[in-house]
Amino acid sequence: MQLTARKVLLKAAFCLALVFSFSLASFLPSSTFAQVQPDVLGTATGSLTDTQKMLLLVKPAVVQVTNLVSGEAILQATVAQELGAPALSGRSYDFTIGATGSGFFVTPDGYLITNGHVAQPKEELVAYFALDQLAKTIYKDAVSILAQGYYGYTPTEQEIETAYQTQLQQQFGGSYENLVNEFFKGYRAGELKITNLKYSNYVQTGIAQGSEKSVKQLGKPVRLVDTSYVGDFDSRDLALLKVEGSNFPTVGLWSSESINIGTEVYAIGYPGIVEKMMGVLTDEESELEPSITKGIVSAKKKLMDGTEAYQTDAAITHGNSGGPAIGSDGKVIGVGTWSFGDLAGGESFNFLISVERVKELLSKNNVTPSESLTNAAWAEGLSLFSEKHYSAAIKEFEKVKRLYPDNVDVESYISQAETAIAQGEDIPVGLSTITVLIIAGAGVLVCALVAAVILIILKRRQKKVVAGLPQNVKSELPEEKTPAEKPAQ
Repeated sequence: MQLTARKVLLKAAFCLALVFSFSLASFLPSSTFAQVQPDVLGTATGSLTDTQKMLLLVKPAVVQVTNLVSGEAILQATVAQELGAPALSGRSYDFTIGATGSGFFVTPDGYLITNGHVAQPKEELVAYFALDQLAKTIYKDAVSILAQGYYGYTPTEQEIETAYQTQLQQQFGGSYENLVNEFFKGYRAGELKITNLKYSNYVQTGIAQGSEKSVKQLGKPVRLVDTSYVGDFDSRDLALLKVEGSNFPTVGLWSSESINIGTEVYAIGYPGIVEKMMGVLTDEESELEPSITKGIVSAKKKLMDGTEAYQTDAAITHGNSGGPAIGSDGKVIGVGTWSFGDLAGGESFNFLISVERVKELLSKNNVTPSESLTNAAWAEGLSLFSEKHYSAAIKEFEKVKRLYPDNVDVESYISQAETAIAQGEDIPVGLSTITVLIIAGAGVLVCALVAAVILIILKRRQKKVVAGLPQNVKSELPEEKTPAEKPAQ
């Protein structure tokens, strides 16, 4: 009887626990209930800080801007005479060079901001880097002509190279830069002309490739709308570009009134793909995406033309030129422009053009900054991901892929979310981690209470049975009788 009662009560306890489980499940989607368990909560792969979310939101709006410039360098008689090779007079040398920088979208339909010296470098700047490309070729041609004139035969490439290196060492101290500077003096003196210049701008979104061929094949052609650039670093070095398309991610503009000394900034831009500010784009291997450096506003400055600027210790190189400097709220404080000093690790002075000058350029051209659908989907997806709502986050990430396939981070976050779901870390929308912990804790508490009640009932029943037994209980079995003694014979 006691064993039977105990079994009945244990079955009742199991049924109560089962009923409680189903009642809890009624508040949750059936497909996710099994994933919301106390032992896996808090182990999600991708909790994001506010700063991480902010930078991830801004990053897709930053693009690489490449300006390809082609033209001719024509030697005049004077410089040909100075080289001792009159036959070079009138000779033309073709060149193509590229300047790379960064920019950022301000409207979903493709308006973007960059530096003026990136979008439309001045002729003098082009001339210097064209001569940097051509100086060795011109000088070796002069050596070849001299050899033919003096020795009457055409020297081999090795002989020309040896003679060139000897002259470079003797006349220019072995410095190629000194040779380039000598040609540049000739350009400024009118002894060498740079002509037939053709400019073409491209933007690469997402992963940027490093060769001229890649830029033309993969880049999107860009139209120069307007520039406030006057040719010097100490000016409002800005340009407004337009690329055809839609759903480009954008970044907002901060109010300069709240920018103070010590304001935290993040400079975002593509690393340079040429060693100098302009050069030959031949790197077939490079695959670049925006990099981020952190600093503060260390001083407020005015450039020579009165343009407001900020000095910062956030690193800015020629690849970052035109990229945004972002405040803690994810909006643009300024535009990276020039840097002076030791970029290899020593002290450097980096400058940002105030966001107010950006607003002026946009207003002048009737362009109103706005957020895109891509921003909204990406922001929602990251928020859901950070709250461990992985299934819901994936839906938003897939929307981002449809709207803007060039987002370089979205695939990674889809993969992380899928991993978290497989590990049972997905939390349904409408429940926070704390809520799930409370519900799970309540379930444990109720089960514990049910178990305690059952134990109390069992103990009480056991006591009642023991108390009801009589003290002297006679056996109901018939007593065995002793055989009667036989009478004596």
